[in-house]
Amino acid sequence: MIKGPVKYLVYWKDMLKKNQGDAPMHDFDTTIEAEAYIIGIIHTLIVFDKKNKKTENQYRKEFLIKEIPYDYAENQN
Repeated sequence: MIKGPVKYLVYWKDMLKKNQGDAPMHDFDTTIEAEAYIIGIIHTLIVFDKKNKKTENQYRKEFLIKEIPYDYAENQN
């Protein structure tokens, strides 16, 4: 666990090319904001990808939220 203030970074699992890992997307001050962001992305995927038959729960498994040090997140902007 990280000591001191943290932010929560949303990742899309295994989205980088050549097995480079999870794609970082956006950082937030709270997990509630991060979850809302993920839900918005999932709803967009469901609405615009008519051929894809994935459910909201199946899409949710593709996203991670990780704690990162607050000062690291602030220096990236």
